[in-house]
Order: sequence, then structure tokens, then C-alpha cells
Amino acid sequence: MNNQTLKVLLIFSLTIVLGKGVCAQNNSEEQQISFSTEPNERDTSLNRYYRTLTDSVYGPNRFLAIMKLAGHHIDKANSDSIIQYGNKYLIEIRHWNADSLAKSRHFSKAYYILGIGSRFNGLLDNATKWHIQGIKEAESSLQKEFLFRNKIGLANTYNLKQEPQKAIEILEPIIDDLVGEYQILLPKAITFLGDAYYVQKKYTRAQEIYNNGLQKAREQKDDRQALTLELKLGSLAELDEDYDKAFELYNTAREKGMQEGFLNIYFEGTIRMGELFYREKNFDAANAALSVAYFNAIQRDNLYYQKEILDIQRKVFNAKEDYSNAYAVMTQMAGINQQIAHRQQQKVIKELEIQYETLEKDKEISELEENQILKEAELKAQRTIKNAILIGFLVVLIPVLGLLYVYYQKIQAQTELAKKKEEVNIQKLQALKKDQELDLIKASIEAQDEERKRIAQELHDSIGGNLAGIKLQISGEENNTDNWNTIKHQLDETYQLVRNISHTLIPKKFKEKPFTQLISDYIDTISINGNLKVSFHKYPNEEINALKDALHLQLYKIIQELMTNTIKHAQADHVSINLTLTENELSLLFEDNGVGFDSKNTTNGIGLENVNSRVQELNGTLQIDSSVNRGTVAVINIPIT
Repeated sequence: MNNQTLKVLLIFSLTIVLGKGVCAQNNSEEQQISFSTEPNERDTSLNRYYRTLTDSVYGPNRFLAIMKLAGHHIDKANSDSIIQYGNKYLIEIRHWNADSLAKSRHFSKAYYILGIGSRFNGLLDNATKWHIQGIKEAESSLQKEFLFRNKIGLANTYNLKQEPQKAIEILEPIIDDLVGEYQILLPKAITFLGDAYYVQKKYTRAQEIYNNGLQKAREQKDDRQALTLELKLGSLAELDEDYDKAFELYNTAREKGMQEGFLNIYFEGTIRMGELFYREKNFDAANAALSVAYFNAIQRDNLYYQKEILDIQRKVFNAKEDYSNAYAVMTQMAGINQQIAHRQQQKVIKELEIQYETLEKDKEISELEENQILKEAELKAQRTIKNAILIGFLVVLIPVLGLLYVYYQKIQAQTELAKKKEEVNIQKLQALKKDQELDLIKASIEAQDEERKRIAQELHDSIGGNLAGIKLQISGEENNTDNWNTIKHQLDETYQLVRNISHTLIPKKFKEKPFTQLISDYIDTISINGNLKVSFHKYPNEEINALKDALHLQLYKIIQELMTNTIKHAQADHVSINLTLTENELSLLFEDNGVGFDSKNTTNGIGLENVNSRVQELNGTLQIDSSVNRGTVAVINIPIT
């Protein structure tokens, strides 16, 4: 069957529908006449939501029921019902006893419903206002879904107000954000973006966007939006003067819209078919299609579609030079415009009524608060009497408790005093031990100094004198054999003397035990006498013990000096000594966990000066790293040749 045949059949069917309507009116004034092909009856599936509104108190259950009922009427394009439920939602939120964040989430939904209802009624300024308020509430409550829904609704309203650039600025940034969790909104957003380019007469770009949206709608099985996009593509086909394709798309969308209950699709399809018939100068078909749609719009009290239909009918009658009917249609349009203006006024009045009801509710709340204050005052008086009795009892009880508390405090104080005395005694004992350790170390150092003094005297008096005599004899004699023998004897004697002195210079214990064992024995004496724990690590042990005795002696004295400083000043409980030998260098790391000192602003004492002097004698380096309450680290590096 070709499109021309379809058009003829459509005209015939519309004529029959109109004829039946007129005959029904003539035969019985009491019989209801319905020009809609779908009865305007309540859907029984919604009964549970109506029951919820009857039985539930303010709160989420009622809000859910309102959303479901409003969504149903949005699908059916019942504009007044949409606005009714939007206002109901708004009033109940204002009277709901909840925090502002929870209210904001629901305000964004209520404003969305009111925006849709206002747009269906042609109240585009109101629709703009509601959607903007919905966006603000959604942003403050982080309600993303209705942030996107209100933005999409606002963009659609801007398109209808012939402000497409504003719509583009809203939609293009959010298209990518809708992919994923909110992709159910994607087809509608793409549709309105295409509409914006259509209004700008960028038809090629609009067609690309519509085709993309149609694909997304079919992928998501969004039949409503798929039919809407077919209507859009039909408009583009009509612009290309491909009237057969446009008629096919319009008629398919119109029929499926009626079958699925998408009445706004039905209205849009019928209106565009009427415009198409008008373009083809098929005025009777245009009037027939538009008349059926007009009666449906009247039955659902949809002023927006009534106005659109009458505007096309006006053009049809003008083209037919039927000026009488054209004037009648214009008169009806004026009435529709007046109704729209009246509804805007009613909207303002309704808002004032809502504000008045809110004030009345606040007044009731204030009265309840006053009653609550009175009750609280009575309770306070009763509590005062009870408190007086309780205070009298406490007046007797408190002195007894006070005496018990004082006795308890006295016992506690005596116990604490005994503990303090014990701690002081322990500290004194530890101090005595440390003093003894320091005295022992001091005596050891003094003995070492005396030994050095003795060695120096021996070297000066005996070896010095012998060497001086040898020098004089060598200078006075040349080849005297007896003298040379004497010189030889003196040299042997001097050699033996030096040998004996060097034996007395190195302590006997350095001959009997390995060096590392001597250090370990020294550490054991320190650890046994106090609370100071000392750890000693050496590597490699045998190679360190094989070093020269003179170097061992100096290292031993350096470790003694560092340990003395730690015991005397650091208040440490742990010392770590690490001795490491590499190919060309011997490293000593001495570390304690004591109180430390400011190494940048503190001069070295006698102990550290002695350590530094010994290190320099060995051509080594000394580095001290310390800070308050972080301990002290001494690093000594001595070259081995």
C-alpha cells in the first residue's frame, strides 16, 4: 500500500470519527462524547499509589507515590494533573520535618515536575523558573540525577523560547557525563541538542544528532524517545520536500504513540500531519486530522497543543478563504491565550496560598512550641522539688564522703611518698655507681699519664744521654778502632734500652689477649656496674686483632674517653660500638641514645679534645653528630698503611 493510499484512508477514517462525534451529540445530550481513541480513565495499576496518599503521613512513602503519579501524567501529557502533583509535592516537602539537605533532594524533584507541567501548558517563563530552581536544589544536595533532568528540561524550554544557543551551552557539556549511570537520560538530551541546531537552521548537524539519538533510544528500548526522534526526522524530510517519507514517519509515530499511551507523541504526530496536509494544499485532510487532535487536547485540558492546533487550522481556513471559520479559530486562540494568562495568574495566587499555608503551619508550630514550653516549665518545677530533697540528702552524705575521701587521699599520699623515697634511693645508688665508675676511669687515665711522664723522662735521661755521647765520640774520632768498638757497644746498649722502654710502654694485657677481647672485657665491666647496656660489633675480627699494638692502644683509650663522656653527661641506657676494617681504612662508630647536645652551638670539652688529639696523631678524622634529645654519634676514620 503506497503513501497516497494511506492518506486517503486516513482522511476517510478521520471523517468517520468526526461524523460519529457529531451524531452522538445530536442523538443524546446526556451521552458523553469522546473524540479520543483512548478513554481518559484512571489506570488501575496506580491504585496503590492513591492508597499511599490516603494512608501515609508526610515523608518518603508519600513522595514516592507523588513521583509515580506525576510520571504517569507526564507520559499522558495531562498538564493540569502534572502541575497539581508538583504543587502537592512542594507543599508536603515544606511541611516535612527533616533537615535542609533531605528537603533539597526532594525540592529538585518537585521543581522538575512543575517545570514539565508548565511547559506542557505553554507557560515557558514558569517552566524556566522551575527548572532553574530545581538545578540549584540539586547542586546543593548533590542530587545528580535531577540535576541532569532539570538541565535537560531547561534546555528544551530554551529551544521552545527560540533561544537555542543557551540550550547548546547547557547540553553539550553534560552529554559525556550521562554515559554510564545516567544513560537512560541520554536519548532525550541528544534529542534536545538536535532541536537546538534545528532552531538555528543547521539542518545537516541536527540530522546527524537525531540519527545518533535514535540509535541510542533503540539500544535502550526507549520507545517514547525513538518515536519522538522519528517525528524530528520527519520534519527534516519535510524540509527536503520528501513529503512521502515525512508522512510515513509522522503517521507511524502518531499511531504507535496512541497504542503505547504516549499522547504527546500522538499530538505532535497529528499536528505535523496537519501541517503536511496544509503544505500539500489538502485542506480537508488537514482539518480532519487537526480536529481529532484538538478534541483530544481539549479532553486533557492541554492548552499548549490546543494553541498549536488552532494556529494551523487558522492557516488552513485562510488558505481556503473561509474567513468566517478562520475568525472563529482566531477567537478560540484568543480564549486559549487568555486561559494561559489566567493560569499564570492562578499560579501566582497558588504560590501565595502555599506561602500562606506555610505561615499558618509555622503559627501552629509556634503554638505547639509554647505549649511545650509550659509543659517543660511544669516538669522543671517538679524536678526542682525532687532536687531539693536530693540536695538535703546529699548535705548529710557529702561530709561523710569527704572524710572518706580525705582518708583515702592520705593513704595515697603516704604510698606515693614511699614510692618516691624508694626511687630517690635507687637514683642515689645509681649515682654512686656511676661516680665509682668515673673514679676508676679517672684513676686509669691518671696512671696512663704517669706512665707517659715516666717514659718521657727515661727517653730524655737515658737514651738522650747515650745518643749525645755517641755523637761527641763520632765527631772527635775518625779511625780509632777501640773507640769504634766502644761506640758500637754504646749503640747496642741504646738499642736494648729502647727495646725495654717500648716493652714497658705497651701494657702487658695487650700482649696476652686479642684487642677485640680487651674491648669486650672493658664493656662487660661497664655493663655489670650499672643500667647501661653496651653492644660491640667488629668485622673482620682476626684482621682487626692483627693491627699494630700502638694503634690498638690508641683505639682503646679513644673508646674509654668516649665511654666516660657518655656515662658522665649523656644519661643514656644503651651504647653501640661498631669497629670495621676495610683495605685502607679502620672505622669506629660510637653511638648512644642519651640526651644529646646542640653540636653547632656547643664547644668540645676536655674529653672530646683528648679524643680529637689522639685521632689526629693517627692521621684520622673525627665527626660528631648530636642534637638535643636525639643522642650522639661519633664517627672516626683512621687510614691503614
